[in-house]
Amino acid sequence: MQKEGINLWRQIGETLADEITNGVLSPGTRVPAAPDLALRFGVNRHTVLRALAHLQDEGLVRIERGRGAFVVDNPILYRMGARTRFEENLTGLNKVPGRELTALVNLPAPKLVAESLAIPLGETVTLVSLLGDADGIPLSYSHNYFPTFRLPGIREAFQTAVEQKRQRMSITACLKKVGVADFRRKSVRVRSRQPTADEARHLQMPPTESVLELIVINVDQSDVPIIFAETCFCSSRVEFVMDM
Repeated sequence: MQKEGINLWRQIGETLADEITNGVLSPGTRVPAAPDLALRFGVNRHTVLRALAHLQDEGLVRIERGRGAFVVDNPILYRMGARTRFEENLTGLNKVPGRELTALVNLPAPKLVAESLAIPLGETVTLVSLLGDADGIPLSYSHNYFPTFRLPGIREAFQTAVEQKRQRMSITACLKKVGVADFRRKSVRVRSRQPTADEARHLQMPPTESVLELIVINVDQSDVPIIFAETCFCSSRVEFVMDM
């Protein structure tokens, strides 16, 4: 910590970066807590926090609110094809997929949802919000809209899955319960943006980091729209691979 002309926080950042590069701090592990680092380097906590913020900007660590800083693991290569599913993506990479239901309500379709599902404005849709994780690390947060009149029983299918406490909340399984044996993505739009406060909280990510938002329309075997989905992914945890 005695290099002339280099700020203390930058020296700490360089030391920790070297330890990450050399495997002293391995991917996915928790970086020592700020008070411990402050004691180690003989500085105050504010200096350590600035160093950790810099490492996050460099993509070497991620800071999770209430949990601390973690060494960034290699991003998940998330395949995007017509029929690739969340569970298949993760199990194929030896990751354990998980899904938590955060909202299940019927509501009038907003304009974009109605247009995307080709239904009248205000028609009842079932909103299913899901938080997806890989090996316990939050990966995606989605709002899925189903046209209720086309899929009678869809809300009950998800409610039953919750009551049975299934570890993997599967959209595919719930659709099969209401007679949809197969479905595919018809269109996908991707954009980068800042997360909302709600998204940052669910994904346990800093509000300064961007998310990758996917706007997807899924159709059934007859090419009829059955899901309009808005899903955001923490950008540092995923890379999309487009299967053509």
